[in-house]
Amino acid sequence: MEDKTPIDAIHRLMPEIEESREKIRKIREQLKDVMEQNDEYRKLEEEIKELSTKRAEAKKLLMADKDFQTINADLDDEKMKQKDLQEILSHYLVSYYNETQKTEITDAAGETKQLLLSAKLGKAVAD
Repeated sequence: MEDKTPIDAIHRLMPEIEESREKIRKIREQLKDVMEQNDEYRKLEEEIKELSTKRAEAKKLLMADKDFQTINADLDDEKMKQKDLQEILSHYLVSYYNETQKTEITDAAGETKQLLLSAKLGKAVAD
């Protein structure tokens, strides 16, 4: 059956994607069951839990250190700045694509880069 319009294709694909998502969930559960039956895996999981507890304790000590707090705050600020800049760049790239329909752009250094366009469905909205 050939899809006549993009919306036909979307409506055909959405149930297939949901079915695949459900199969992946079931397979992951099976995989988890098999792993939990393995003695060596269970032993390592216990060791990892113990190390995670020790790591959390060490992190608490670090969080009390003034130098760590300062550097960590600087890192958080820079991450936020980068996220904001990425959002702004994304907006401009979408605008550039809408205006030109080109999937390549040359940057200020003269290097040509490919535009990666992406879309996905979000959660259902109330009508």
